[in-house]
Amino acid sequence: MATSYPLYARMKTVYIIEDEEILRDLLSTFIATTYPDLELLGMTGDGGEGIEKCIELAPDLVIVDIQLPEVNGLEILHRLKSNFPKIKILIFSGKTTYQSVKIAVNGKADGFINKISGIEELEQAINAVSKGEEFFSPDIRDEVARIRAEPPGRSRPPFAR
Repeated sequence: MATSYPLYARMKTVYIIEDEEILRDLLSTFIATTYPDLELLGMTGDGGEGIEKCIELAPDLVIVDIQLPEVNGLEILHRLKSNFPKIKILIFSGKTTYQSVKIAVNGKADGFINKISGIEELEQAINAVSKGEEFFSPDIRDEVARIRAEPPGRSRPPFAR
């Protein structure tokens, strides 16, 4: 059974953007039972609606999938970090390609966990992010280090307007 953890820093609210209804329900139940002090402001399966709600509600933490209808999770990351630099964004996705990890890292995601990870890893990620740390699944940590070691590119950042 999950243990209740205190939330450090200032994290008090969360919003979930995940297109699979069963995962939204499981995430909300997990948060309610593991983090009773963390208020779930809402959840949606649509990226467009999710970004609108996050801009309106300004949650402390957003848990977001990458592959979403309307607006994908990496664009959501970019837009929210541009508008709310202190917002914590945890990418929760089954898509861990080099390109998606690179965009997430360069977009200043606070964490990136694979959907196939266990519940303990999700707890570790939320705990780390709540303390102002970052968390990347063990299966992509080497990739994250390589991405950070690359010299800056000349191309425009993803989704720059």
